[in-house]
Amino acid sequence: MTTFSTPTPPATGHSRPVVAFFDADETLIAMKSPFSLLRYRLRRQGDVTGAAYERMVEPLRRLASMGVTPVEVVSKFYELHAGTPWDHVLAEARAWYAELREHGAPFIEPTVARLRGHQQAGHHTVVISGSWPATLLPITDDLGIDLVLCSEPELDESRRMTGAIRHAMFGPAKADAVREALEKFGADPADCHAYGDDPGDLTMLGLVGHPTVVGANPTMLAHAAERGWPVIPATLASGTQRQPV
Repeated sequence: MTTFSTPTPPATGHSRPVVAFFDADETLIAMKSPFSLLRYRLRRQGDVTGAAYERMVEPLRRLASMGVTPVEVVSKFYELHAGTPWDHVLAEARAWYAELREHGAPFIEPTVARLRGHQQAGHHTVVISGSWPATLLPITDDLGIDLVLCSEPELDESRRMTGAIRHAMFGPAKADAVREALEKFGADPADCHAYGDDPGDLTMLGLVGHPTVVGANPTMLAHAAERGWPVIPATLASGTQRQPV
């Protein structure tokens, strides 16, 4: 199992609750986890070459390259799963993560080290992600995250996915989720921390006293330079590789 160093986060000087917020995909782990699960699922169904995966995902890549919003891309992804029993997706995701962990999950080592530091300091840890519970929960359970707030699929009466999104956790919704968690834990935002890699995380980062940019997104680096935010590299755990979409 991968191990991580454990830096101690900056002390707040008092005993008030502190919350550390993390994006998940490309912040804690180097992948878009729903797409990783889709690749795994199709491979188990016989897509050895990945051709079926490419046919399904290429239209979504084109959408993303056109600059459409993340919600639009994710909506198309959810449409691919219309009629799928949600409980089957959850079970398959557990098997996916078990295999991934066995072969080396591509955790972003500096961010996970910060997470461990916050946990050691007794801080509450929260993941706020546009990803879905199926792939997030195996990861966050493994990491010992206290609370997960994320996008959620719409389900019908028989718990099958309708192909629609019930709740989308992007942009302003992330800020709302931060406020919800701050209220839940009774924390002062000035004492709290947040970590994100993408411009969609800026609303989350801007609400806390200790924001940190992960990786080298040019927009994020520009914001960090302008505001004096620290930046940590998206270095992968030894022996692992980023999973492309």
